[in-house]
Amino acid sequence: MIRFRRVTLRPLNAWLVAQPVSGAHSKYELRVWREVNANFGALRDELIAYAQEALDDARTRIRKGFEDNLSPFSDPIDDPAAHYPAMLNRITLQGYLGETLAGLAVEHFGAFGHTDWHVPAFLFRFHDQEFQHLDLINERFLMGEPHDPDAEAEKRPGRTGDDALAFRLDGEGKITHILALEAKCLATSNTAIIADAHGKLAAGPRRPSGIRELITLLSDYETDEAQAWVARLLELYRVGFRTAKRRDGLAYTVGHFPVRPATRVSWLPATAPHASYTADRRFEAMEFQLSDLRGLVDTLYRGA
Repeated sequence: MIRFRRVTLRPLNAWLVAQPVSGAHSKYELRVWREVNANFGALRDELIAYAQEALDDARTRIRKGFEDNLSPFSDPIDDPAAHYPAMLNRITLQGYLGETLAGLAVEHFGAFGHTDWHVPAFLFRFHDQEFQHLDLINERFLMGEPHDPDAEAEKRPGRTGDDALAFRLDGEGKITHILALEAKCLATSNTAIIADAHGKLAAGPRRPSGIRELITLLSDYETDEAQAWVARLLELYRVGFRTAKRRDGLAYTVGHFPVRPATRVSWLPATAPHASYTADRRFEAMEFQLSDLRGLVDTLYRGA
């Protein structure tokens, strides 16, 4: 599938309000948005639709082989994706939120001075640990057994590889720029995780592994647009990565604001990337400060 949803910019800008950040690094830029929770209502339905569309490919993969055209999944008991993702652990859902906000920011706010970035699909279908976990969850519901999604035992490792990839195209539809996105979503800011995210981006190759995954994903869809993306990604994977420009991006979502000192705007470094980022590439950091992270996860993924 090729994603198509966007949200309306005016309520988005009223909900995530850009904060002033100063910095003069030649290859690093930090942008910060702070949530105004009172303005969420105007965006609520659009953001739910955006977040759920990002997961549709994963649902398609879960259901593959179970479909019956004569008897679609009219009863949740027959749908292997009925409890996806609502019954997964909250930490997993925070991860999904972080990756989705990374794509949303690039598509709506732009990056590196350009607003024509494309995120053709998210890579949630490759979170195999959670798909195996989902089989266990579905069995519990079938057997009438209890399930507490946020119990410690329900936590599963995060998906490896690129969190999201965005691309810019030239006038002929050829990929000219790759943006590899690392996403973190935490209730409380963590300096060790910030350092690890920078280090992971620095170690990233010229040809991100997510390109191969996107080719696999989009090859399942027969639409003209999906096949056009497969063709350009194949060209990028084979030879185009040698000339396409790779950019790095960190999307850092955190459930509280800095308060001390009073002049502090961000958890991420404002004037230069963390010392663990040793690559010589242009780097853009995006920080999202949420006042009700728990409530947002419940609304987007658990239907609260």
